[in-house]
Amino acid sequence: MQFVRQSATGWKDYELLDTGDFEKLERFGSVVFVRPEPQALWAKADVKTHWQDAHAVYARTGREGSWDIKKSMPEKWTMQWEDLTFMIRPTSFKHTGLFPEQASNWKYLRGHLKSGDLVLNLFGYTGGASVAALSVGAEVTHVDGSKPVVTWAKENAKLSALEKSKAHWVLEDVMTFVQREVKRGHTYDTIIMDPPAFGRGPEGQLWKFEEHLPHLLSLCAKLLNKKNGMLIVNAYSLGHPALAIEQLVKTHVPFANVDEVVELTLKESSKRGFELPTGIVVRSRW
Repeated sequence: MQFVRQSATGWKDYELLDTGDFEKLERFGSVVFVRPEPQALWAKADVKTHWQDAHAVYARTGREGSWDIKKSMPEKWTMQWEDLTFMIRPTSFKHTGLFPEQASNWKYLRGHLKSGDLVLNLFGYTGGASVAALSVGAEVTHVDGSKPVVTWAKENAKLSALEKSKAHWVLEDVMTFVQREVKRGHTYDTIIMDPPAFGRGPEGQLWKFEEHLPHLLSLCAKLLNKKNGMLIVNAYSLGHPALAIEQLVKTHVPFANVDEVVELTLKESSKRGFELPTGIVVRSRW
């Protein structure tokens, strides 16, 4: 097992321009955003240039917030990573429909999946990992409890000309779905998950990371192909050390051979080239 730091590569339309003073300046296509960033404890590289060019600045008020539009910008647009295309649409939760640092996981998936592999993507959001897996011929079951993001994931598959691939788009609470799959005796070659700190399913089912992740991993151990499989567990900006997530995986999926524990980052295009930490991921293959 190795601990590594990986900065996402392969982006054609995304750029982290600068970070600092608890903010980040990003370019999504031709649109520039300022968004809050609690990890950016340091000072900005240059406050006199790019920061003044932002199309919109996100201001948080409680759990949600709003965008202060500074310049005319489209309601939605597309971006490319390698040969894949994704829809961008700013939301009231400051998100854009894409986490650019996850490109490191997409690259890993495309390097290790085989055509015909059965992939389960839990908390699949707008389908970045699902689209990456579909692009190499895997059969993907994508599960999320939010109807808008499942619809968005389908749109992303279509944008990448993968709408005829073997994809199953499931709108359901993740724990409910996984428990049912265990009863059905189904198995998967690869499971990917990006659990939030807190969430609710479509019928109000409660999800808490610390409380429910151990049980979810134990259930996933029953679903995984034990002869030749892969498990990818993301912990996005939750404050838990990498070692805690690694040992959680080893406890509840004892046959998983932890391959890499990775700190995901995005690298500034500024001269200093600082890296912004964006979360950790534990990758296991056996």
